[in-house]
Amino acid sequence: MQFSTNQNGFTPKIEEKWWDRFTSQSHQLYFTSSIFFAIVVMILTFVSFLGKLHLDFSLIHGFGLNYAVFTNAFLGFLITVIPKFNGAKVIPKEKYLKPWFIFQGGIVLSFLDAIFLGKLLVSFVMLYFVKIFYETIKEGKASYKKDSIFLNLVFFMGALFLLFEVLFQTNVSLLIFFGYLISLVFLVAQRMIPAFYGSYMKVMAWEKPKYIREISVMLFLGLGIALEFELFLLLKLISFVAMLFFGYIVMNLNIYKKTPAIIFILVISFIWLEVGFIALFLESIYEVYSLKLALHIFALGFVATLLIGFGSRVVMGHAVPAQQIVADKITKFIFVLTQVLVVSRICASILFLNDSTVYMGILHLSSWLWIVMFLIWTIRYAKTLTRIKS
Repeated sequence: MQFSTNQNGFTPKIEEKWWDRFTSQSHQLYFTSSIFFAIVVMILTFVSFLGKLHLDFSLIHGFGLNYAVFTNAFLGFLITVIPKFNGAKVIPKEKYLKPWFIFQGGIVLSFLDAIFLGKLLVSFVMLYFVKIFYETIKEGKASYKKDSIFLNLVFFMGALFLLFEVLFQTNVSLLIFFGYLISLVFLVAQRMIPAFYGSYMKVMAWEKPKYIREISVMLFLGLGIALEFELFLLLKLISFVAMLFFGYIVMNLNIYKKTPAIIFILVISFIWLEVGFIALFLESIYEVYSLKLALHIFALGFVATLLIGFGSRVVMGHAVPAQQIVADKITKFIFVLTQVLVVSRICASILFLNDSTVYMGILHLSSWLWIVMFLIWTIRYAKTLTRIKS
């Protein structure tokens, strides 16, 4: 970038390039990829339902959602908040830009049937960020680092589980979903949501159990192992304990008074979390196949609700110029649509259990609700997220 002085002695303002604006904050890169893959993955999922193309449903829907959509989003979030949690320096662009390209390339390669190389690249990028986060936590000046340590540990597990899939050419998507993804998202939620609520309402957050992180990580890991390896007795036991433990957490969180939509949408996710555990326990007791009802309550009610809620909040909060963090009518509509999506997916499972032929139509509807939801979110926030000037 060159500067020159005109005849009046003034230095003209140099227009910052779009690429420099877009890459200046890590969440802009990773959130953009997450939203893009959210739409692409669900379109491919719908196509796989129709049987028109020979698509690997497990790869597209399982790996695609776990890593292309959710990991992309929460990785961008972690790159931003880990330094803040620990009083450390911001992670500079040169440490997250090239890995972003490699991570997205790994996902695309996986979808193009270069599964070994693609998943290997994704897992290596995750291991790279485990190292970056470890160094950031270690160098930080904050006295309390427990949340960050556990977040990095679970993120490390997500990389190892994927590496296990690659090296042993197997599928452990349930272990990945519960042992890594839901565990990671819960650790973020239990830290951030009470903080947002307390800051707005000017109330003290409930003092959570001392070992909430250790217990939650072990329970999620146990659920993942029990489901993945069909250890049904263990599943009954752990799902029952988890239902009671997380029910106790959800009931005692002091976050249920009336708040603006931008906070309330995050609170709703905790309610879905407990509903998911109730559904999982009932599934384990009655030993019924319900089109993975509990899993989709966790994925849509808990994780997707948080993704939309956190994503909207972060984009507004980090916008340049900064925007007031308030949900407008379009954003509120998107929030409502997320809940309609969850309910429609629950209805599909209930209809399936009742041997109704309508369930497939509702299943297709839920897929399109997901696509429409993310398309509307893109229309509302794309310019802000990608730093495109009006």
